Amino acid sequence: MRTSAHDLAAGAIAALSRALDYAGVEVTTHAPAERDPDVLLTAKVDDRELVIAVVAKAYGTGAQVAEVVAQTRPVLGRVSMLVADKITAEGRERLREAGWSWFDRRGRLHLSAPGVRVDLDVPPDPRVGTGAAKTDPIAGPGGLAVAYWLCAHPGEAVSPTGLTRGLGFAPSTISTAHRRLADAGLVGEDGAGLFPELFWELAGAWHPERVWVATLPAPQPRPADPTSPRWRRAGTAAAAAYGAPVVSSHDAPVELYVTGPVELSIALRRYHTAEPGTGAASLAVAPVRAVTATPDDGVEPPLLDGWPLAPVLAVALDLAQDRARGREILDDWEISGAVWR
Repeated sequence: MRTSAHDLAAGAIAALSRALDYAGVEVTTHAPAERDPDVLLTAKVDDRELVIAVVAKAYGTGAQVAEVVAQTRPVLGRVSMLVADKITAEGRERLREAGWSWFDRRGRLHLSAPGVRVDLDVPPDPRVGTGAAKTDPIAGPGGLAVAYWLCAHPGEAVSPTGLTRGLGFAPSTISTAHRRLADAGLVGEDGAGLFPELFWELAGAWHPERVWVATLPAPQPRPADPTSPRWRRAGTAAAAAYGAPVVSSHDAPVELYVTGPVELSIALRRYHTAEPGTGAASLAVAPVRAVTATPDDGVEPPLLDGWPLAPVLAVALDLAQDRARGREILDDWEISGAVWR
């Protein structure tokens, strides 16, 4: 049974009031007036009194946020706030750009006004669950793999049985991961990913752990089996090779993706570990195996100093880790099939 707009708004107000109270903000709740239906909360932060106009939604993807902002007439002296069960990374970015505040009921509050800034984790609303595994649309290796596949194949739907071999997960795992994305509004009715929302949500879950080595590894020879995974060149140099508007220095440390934890352990012994930022190269196990696997079409990627480049998608996800400069670079990167804008 669908939640009515009235119940959704009432639940949002109650959840927001609890979050503000936890943050030490004094709150007064108002019944909506006929002539002024949007004013629902007055919050007192130190000696500042803020009138908050709340918009309640089930989800806040980038597209949904853009629609809400476009349809909401700002009123001078009021703080516009979106309250949703889930606000995606792209949605949060669009809210910041629009000057809105927001409350993600999974446990994150952002209240911003002239001279006021409250940005902190708060207890999750019991209505949406308390654990990340229950609420995050991209959870675990299977979730990463499915989200990455959808980003790498825009316009295509996931087939759990057809992708079992390629992704390395059981059909049930693939189905569960896809359903989470759909529940979060990141997959369309046709089963394909929605962009750029899915890309930015994946970027928020993309956390390769890099370690540094003192000696620069030599490029590996092409394996006898063309389907074998290979180390891939990543980082700014790879982005520049693909045409991204970045400046890459020839003497900068080399960034590489290795094929797995065992190869990483061997590499650390062979090339000797170094303090972060001081070595000749940094290595990381790719978050999904598609990064180092042979491309679906069998066409080898370009080489850079003897190393095959990581896929464009992986390079873009690395750039996206810098939410300011990285986003600017991606916005200016003219490339066919881009899913980040």
